[in-house]
Amino acid sequence: MKRLTVTRLGFGLRRPVSHSNLPVRVYPLLRLASSYVQQRLAIWDEEVRKDKFTEKSVDIEVHVEGKKMVTGIAGVLTPLDVLKAVSDVGYASDSHLLAVLNKAHPWDLSRPIEASCTLQLIPTHSDSELAHTTLWHSSAHLLGWALEKQFGDELLLCDGPSLKSGGFYYDGLVRRGLSGEDTGMDEIPQLVQPDGQLYNVTDADVRDLEITMKAFAKKKAPFQRLVVSRSVAEHMFRYNPFKLQFLSRIPPTESVTLYRCGDFIDLCRGPHVPHTGYLRAHKLLRTGGAQWDASQGSKHQPLSRIYGIAFSNVEKLRAWQIAQEDAAKRDHRLIAKKQGLFSVNSLAPGSPFMLPHGTRIVQRLMDFLRGEYRRFGYEEVVTPLLFNKDLWVTSGHWENYKEDMFVVGGGHTCGDGQTEGEHEEIHGLKPMNCPGHCLLFANTAKSYRELPVRLAEFSPLHRNEASGALTGLTRVRKFHQDDAHIFCTPAQITSEIISTLQFIDRVYKIFNFPSYELTLSTRPAQNYIGTISQWEDAENQLRTALNATGRDWTIKEGDGAFYGPKIDIMVNDAMGRAHQTATIQLDFQLPQRFGLKYQAEDGGFHPPVIVHRAILGSIERMMAILIEHYAGKWPFWLSPRQAIVIPVGMEYQDYARSVCQELSGRGVDISAGNKRFWYVDVDETDHSLAKRIREAQKAQYNFMLVAGERERASKQVTVRRRDGTNLGTMSLEEVALMFGKLETAFE
Repeated sequence: MKRLTVTRLGFGLRRPVSHSNLPVRVYPLLRLASSYVQQRLAIWDEEVRKDKFTEKSVDIEVHVEGKKMVTGIAGVLTPLDVLKAVSDVGYASDSHLLAVLNKAHPWDLSRPIEASCTLQLIPTHSDSELAHTTLWHSSAHLLGWALEKQFGDELLLCDGPSLKSGGFYYDGLVRRGLSGEDTGMDEIPQLVQPDGQLYNVTDADVRDLEITMKAFAKKKAPFQRLVVSRSVAEHMFRYNPFKLQFLSRIPPTESVTLYRCGDFIDLCRGPHVPHTGYLRAHKLLRTGGAQWDASQGSKHQPLSRIYGIAFSNVEKLRAWQIAQEDAAKRDHRLIAKKQGLFSVNSLAPGSPFMLPHGTRIVQRLMDFLRGEYRRFGYEEVVTPLLFNKDLWVTSGHWENYKEDMFVVGGGHTCGDGQTEGEHEEIHGLKPMNCPGHCLLFANTAKSYRELPVRLAEFSPLHRNEASGALTGLTRVRKFHQDDAHIFCTPAQITSEIISTLQFIDRVYKIFNFPSYELTLSTRPAQNYIGTISQWEDAENQLRTALNATGRDWTIKEGDGAFYGPKIDIMVNDAMGRAHQTATIQLDFQLPQRFGLKYQAEDGGFHPPVIVHRAILGSIERMMAILIEHYAGKWPFWLSPRQAIVIPVGMEYQDYARSVCQELSGRGVDISAGNKRFWYVDVDETDHSLAKRIREAQKAQYNFMLVAGERERASKQVTVRRRDGTNLGTMSLEEVALMFGKLETAFE
């Protein structure tokens, strides 16, 4: 690539301090912030002058739901103009964040509309996902502006997106005496590889950045959008190898969208809030590390990352901060450590060790689902963990998912002890069960009378998550999924989806989740398989099933996978946090890849439709959600510590043990031939009775059964609930009856 050159501004070369015997690299100097910022702004202004719109006087109509129609000129009329025209009580400044055109295209309020359309106006205080992500993305730009102001020529910004989990961040490289001249792509590795002078952003820096961001927010600097050629963007960001790397991924003939607020300009698709005044309620949360993978370099470049959060007003920010404090107390890693549920080890990263009490919870969850499988007509199967590469080639995972798989190489040893190259085999640990279930379906000929076939499995799955992303039970490499696949005819889609949604509703009510949301994702605009009529029929059946629930649901136009539409379920926990857990995905592709057929009533052979379905998702992740949802106070049926017998004195320990043995051995029949036993312990310490009761409450035992002289004589126990409620003296038969009712009622 030809190097872009400009006149130097009188700065020479700097030689960084060497901290080793390695040769010292010389870095060309990056112009001071005031210089490159001004050059960037000059290019922007020049492009704006070139981009002056030539009015063609093409009339357009904009329809706002529930409001009057607004007419205007294409390329001139903006959503802000429409908002002012339809406001019944006069336009209120800062009342709206952005717009959505034709229910599919987020749009800046200041961006001209180019054709007749429908328009949805998103209020500033909307709690929609789009409103939040727009606010967070704009806040990332505000942070980028503050970073450039604070670190000047010692900073190279990388990327600053919103986060699906909430909030935003910006990555950057800060090096004291950072250097860089007009840099071609071939020079990127030399420029950004670590050299010992990297600077880690401190807490004091973060405090200063917040002050700067608040000052910039008060300026109400507008977010401005500009479309330029890739070559212009490369010229504008020639000092920044990270931005050049992003630009290199765009075809040379395609245009690039830029956004500006104040002196800050960044590569961005948008949309954004109208101005920085919308971003006053923000908070920088923490610093962290990240890595930039330089495709032309052999090393990963360490970066500094700054995380933040923002809301539409201070009240929402304060409420979020209070919720975060509560969430910190409920952190599943802390509670699990106190309750002895699981542990991790650096020798098996991302593969939790389930301790005895944690294993009790996992087994309870699986047993619960097995009971529900019988109710809803599923057959449980077990398929191999390791499959030959050929399976993954057939399924498409080798092409599209290989980097996230664990690949295993091996060969056959010949008689002479040597391994022949031609015998070498490549296998992959399965990251999902669907290909294996396809092999099972194809194992025997199927008639339409045998459909639907519902296969469920709990076998462990392995996915090669990045080491830096591994967290507790929520991001792991080895996990179990309540995975199931329904093989059905197109005409059976509606009934199967209705049944699956009923399954989900029953499970989430048992877990006592406050609410959940349903979202339908439809056919993408391009790169989909199957015919439009197939998609429309499938989507209509999903709509029918969703309507049958009687619940509200939303739609994401064009957000379906290329192989079929889907329903996503977001469950809300006790703290109001949303988690994506269940998923229902139609698949037209996999049956074709595996050549799956069933004989139809007319005698012909047709591919079935596959419904990929998970209720809990990952068992481990759901366990983490439940730990935090219950704050470690497990309901009796799911508790790993259901009761503890506490003898009043050492002389009553034998009686306490006999009570424990009696109750532990009883359990309750939950189905034919399936008995669930209770987890009952004995406290054999010599602490005072009051202390032992307190310790049992701290350990979250659901019931404390106190045994003394009176209880031993009458073959009874005095029963206390976890919350301290005294239920009085009860016979063991009465205790067992109470436990059985709680178990069968899932309480």
